Amino acid sequence: MTVSEEEAARVEFQVLGPLQVRAHGSRVPLPGARRQRLLAGLLTAANSLVPMGRLIEAVFEDEPPGTAVKQVQNSVSVLRERLNDSERRLIVTEESGYRICVRENELDSLQFTTRLADSRRHAAEGGLERAISVIRSALDLWRGPALDGLGSAALSGPAARLEEQRLGALELCARWRLELGQHQEVVDELSDLVPSHPLREGLHAQLITALDRCGRRAEALHAFHRLSTSLVQELGVGPGAGLQRLHEQILTGHPHPSRPPHPRQHDDTRPGTTLPAPQLRSATTAPAAPRQLPHAIRDFTGRTDHLTALDALLPPGGDELGSGQAVVISALDGSGGVGKTTLAVHWAHRVQHRFPDGTLHTDLRGYGPGRPATPAEVLDDFLVALGVPPAAVPAGTGARSGLYRTLVTGRRMLIVLDNANSAEQVRPLLPGAPGCMVLVTSRDSLSGLVVTEAAHRLTVDVLSRSEATALVVGIIGPHRAAADSAAVDDLVRLCARLPLALRIAAGRSAAHPGITVADIVAELTNEDFALDALSRNQDPRAAVRTVFAWSYDQLTSPQAHLFRHLGLHPGPDISTPAAAALAHLAPREARSLLSALADAHLIEPVAHDRYRFHDLLRAYAAELTHRRDTEQDHQRAREAVLTWYTHTAHTADRQVYPTCTRLTTNPATPPHPHPHADRARAWDWLSTERTNLVVALHHAVDHRLDHHAVQLVDALGFLVLAGAWEDRITTATAALEAARRTGAADHEANVLLARGEALAHLRRPEAEPDLTRAAELAQDTGNIHLQIAARTELGQVTRRQNRLLEALRHFEDALTLGRGFGPGRWEAVAEGNLADLHADLGNHHQAIEHGTRSAELRHAIGDTDGEACALATVARGWQGTGDHRTALTHARRAVQLGRTSIGSHDETLAPPLTVLATSLHRLGHVTEAVASWREAAQIYTERGLDADADAIHQHIRTATPTQQQPANAKAGAGPAP
Repeated sequence: MTVSEEEAARVEFQVLGPLQVRAHGSRVPLPGARRQRLLAGLLTAANSLVPMGRLIEAVFEDEPPGTAVKQVQNSVSVLRERLNDSERRLIVTEESGYRICVRENELDSLQFTTRLADSRRHAAEGGLERAISVIRSALDLWRGPALDGLGSAALSGPAARLEEQRLGALELCARWRLELGQHQEVVDELSDLVPSHPLREGLHAQLITALDRCGRRAEALHAFHRLSTSLVQELGVGPGAGLQRLHEQILTGHPHPSRPPHPRQHDDTRPGTTLPAPQLRSATTAPAAPRQLPHAIRDFTGRTDHLTALDALLPPGGDELGSGQAVVISALDGSGGVGKTTLAVHWAHRVQHRFPDGTLHTDLRGYGPGRPATPAEVLDDFLVALGVPPAAVPAGTGARSGLYRTLVTGRRMLIVLDNANSAEQVRPLLPGAPGCMVLVTSRDSLSGLVVTEAAHRLTVDVLSRSEATALVVGIIGPHRAAADSAAVDDLVRLCARLPLALRIAAGRSAAHPGITVADIVAELTNEDFALDALSRNQDPRAAVRTVFAWSYDQLTSPQAHLFRHLGLHPGPDISTPAAAALAHLAPREARSLLSALADAHLIEPVAHDRYRFHDLLRAYAAELTHRRDTEQDHQRAREAVLTWYTHTAHTADRQVYPTCTRLTTNPATPPHPHPHADRARAWDWLSTERTNLVVALHHAVDHRLDHHAVQLVDALGFLVLAGAWEDRITTATAALEAARRTGAADHEANVLLARGEALAHLRRPEAEPDLTRAAELAQDTGNIHLQIAARTELGQVTRRQNRLLEALRHFEDALTLGRGFGPGRWEAVAEGNLADLHADLGNHHQAIEHGTRSAELRHAIGDTDGEACALATVARGWQGTGDHRTALTHARRAVQLGRTSIGSHDETLAPPLTVLATSLHRLGHVTEAVASWREAAQIYTERGLDADADAIHQHIRTATPTQQQPANAKAGAGPAP
């Protein structure tokens, strides 16, 4: 079953159980385990970019093959076809991977998250019964273990996170039901669940409490001992402090309320709660609960996903059920100006009522003017806020930290540690007992807290386009925004959706009505002054350049050197080996430095060993290198990185086209060459680096590094395989300027050939003048390879224009020149072209003869792509003679070979499929014929060859179902041979 156009808008995805796709209540079958894992990998990160590397890990259980990227791309095409996503609105191709775009009602995990958040809101507003109803509807979405049966190690993490959310929701539901006195219902619900999670203390605490409140004291004690035994045997630890207190209360017969107070109430004397820490003797009265949060920003916008994720980390309410949980630590990390502090303070204001014992806040000054705050200084402030007289604050960080932990034990407090620069700065400030939540913000990734303190890491990125627009509208007002919506869109783009930059730019317009958004956009459009326009504020915290500088100033000298040099890279992203070449480093050293820059959020990892800048940080790096490094440094860096790209591209090109002749045979070797293990990996590298290679060539031309431009264009033949005809034309046009500056006629001819071939494929009339001039230059230089190539392409142009006798002359000249030249490829090409031409002329036996010769030559040199094309032509010849069964044999072999091609399926696979379909149809196998035609049409459509696709669709329309029955009856032979 394939989703129809009408159903496409109502398709539903389900991951809370075995993966399913449904349309109108019916399941849509998903072809193959790998495609199911691919879809699951996209859905577990719905509406977010999933890098190609992560998808490969999800799809392939073992070591991925060299063709992994191509296989994932093919699988995406199949999924799009199955889900009727021909316009690519559901599965969107992005620069480094794919994104699946779904609404909340189309994915059960999104519905689950929303309902969970809604239930928490109802509970916070006092509506526990409504909260229970909503959270149970969320739990009803589950059909079994998340992504059950897919068997992918890479998907186990997302599945485990979903399962953790489910268990957390179950615990939350049970706690609320206990608060309403529904003790027996909780016993019924948890009795079957707890044995499946023998080490989960929260579930056990709720079951034990429910059993005790039902008067089943012995069963409650037995449940505690069962948990205690499991913890000791499995982990070597006993139950947490909260559970031990609960156990003691049951043993002593401590009375318990039938309905615990609402979580927002606070009564330290009620049964089952932790008693407050004793007052210090010098504190005569208990101080008021501290509330140290700075004011919340008025126009906070977006960040719904982050707010939901933080909500999900909230500890349970203020009763004994939360007392066994560890301290919850959440670390918000991200680049300067991205809005970490704004998000943290906004969320803390939203939830601080959940922490009746107070909210502590400090700016650790990890990045900014002056020195960072020491833990001892912060602890001094915290202890005084907690009621310790200043004179009684002990000396030394260790003593202060110990007293601080003593005072917060048994309290429910929210602690916000803003602007940290390291895990070491944070650790002394962490409570030691459960019941508190710590929220840390930092430009550093704080990996140490994640590893040693089990912190939950949330990375804050720039705003989405809609969030950024909403922020600008909120600052300047909806009327001004509506009056100049195009300028608002430009402002969002030029500020790279960075909240600080948007606030500065929009704030200037709001404060000065005479300055329009368009005026500010005009300033930002000039790259030399963009940072100036965003750095005029007298407050250093509200100046983009200053905020970036605080991060840069934390770098070591080698890190700073690499960061500045990255500002010279012309492409949108950069690999570790390319960065190493750019900065004159060994790849191992570059890898370590790049990792440090990523941890500091000065660059962003987009895939394994691959990084990119946010636009404003790129401008800052470029500004720094032009201010601090010499022009000689810049020239050396450009020469080094272009040498690396040129050499690596030629190395890959020789593996992708092992039989092709190139004008450039020996490009300069960089200090650290980057080899490719095989043809598939070479193709993957070229595909990944496609944009960088195109930009690098233009960069070489702009800086008059002409030797790199003419050599690099010679290695970009893969653009033809990739169907990137426009890129081939623009790079050749740029390189033509460089070739003419060198005065080398052979390079000019080579570039004209590259452009002419691409123009000819797109049926553009400018192709013939380019190719004619290339042929003349090749004749003048005496270069045989260029002469053959020019004759070949001229033959193709004239053949397409039905100037068949001219085409015949060009192909015969090419054959004469090609005999005995090189390994035999050019001779094979000429034979194949003559075969196609004779097939056009109806000379079927000559087509078979030339095609067979071409196939033999192609086979001898290992050119499977060319062999597929030649065999398809041989099949056309046999079709012309009326022998469709022999044609089928050759066509099937051609299709088989064409499927192994790593690119250019419009030449290696679609033509054999079309020939195959023709003979199948003539033999009466209509269904198989239509399937082959459809596959060929899809290939042409994906390559933008609409005329070829339309011709195929015309064949399909003529193959009506009414023809099928008589034809099959006539054939009488069953399946196609």
